[in-house]
Amino acid sequence: MSVDGPSPQSRRQQQVKITAAAAAFIAGFLLLLLMMLPNPWALAAGTVVGGAAAAGTYGMVTGREISLHRRRAELTTEQTSLRESLSEIESMVRMRSAQLPPSTHGQLRMILVGLGEIVERWETLRRTPDQQDAVAATIHRHLPRTLELFLELPDTAKPQHAQEFRDQISVLAEAVARTRDTVVSKDLQALKNNRWLLEESLTDPDERLFRENNL
Repeated sequence: MSVDGPSPQSRRQQQVKITAAAAAFIAGFLLLLLMMLPNPWALAAGTVVGGAAAAGTYGMVTGREISLHRRRAELTTEQTSLRESLSEIESMVRMRSAQLPPSTHGQLRMILVGLGEIVERWETLRRTPDQQDAVAATIHRHLPRTLELFLELPDTAKPQHAQEFRDQISVLAEAVARTRDTVVSKDLQALKNNRWLLEESLTDPDERLFRENNL
C-alpha cells in the first residue's frame, strides 16, 4: 500500500512560508549586525533578532493560510446548502408543474437557472453581504414559500389567484435576472446601488397574499 505525499499545492505553500521566514531572518540579522558593529555581541544579537523575525513571519503566513482555508470551508458549506435548497425547489416545480399557471413555467426555470449561476459565483457577493443575504433568503425562504402558498390553495381557488402568483413570479424573475447579470459582470458598485432582489426577498409572501387578496 502506497502512502501519498504532500500535494504540489501544499509543497508550494510550505516553500512560500520557508522562503518568507528565511528572508525575514536575513533582514533582521543584517539590520542588527550593521547597527551594532563593531560590538562583539553583534553576531549573537543579529541571530536572535533574525530568528524572532523569521518565527513571527512564519506564524503570520501560517495564520493567513489557516484563515483562507476557513473562509473556503465556509464558502463551500454555504454553497452546498444553497444548491440543496435549489434542487428541492426544482423538484417541487417539476413534480407539481400541472398545478402552476403554464405562463410561469418558463420564468420559474429562468429563476432557478439564474439563482444557480449566482450561487456558483458566491465569492463575488462576499463584498456585498446585504445582497448575499438577499439571495440566501430568496432560495431558503421567499421562493419556496411563494410556491407553497399557491400550491396549498384548493384547486377551485387557484384560478382566482393565478394572476397574483404570475405577478409575483414575474417580479422575482426580473430581480434575479438583474442580480445574476450584475454578479456575472462583477459590477459590485451596481449591486450596492441597486437592491432589486434584496427588496423583493424581504417582502413576506404570506402578508402580501393576505393583504392583496383579502384572505
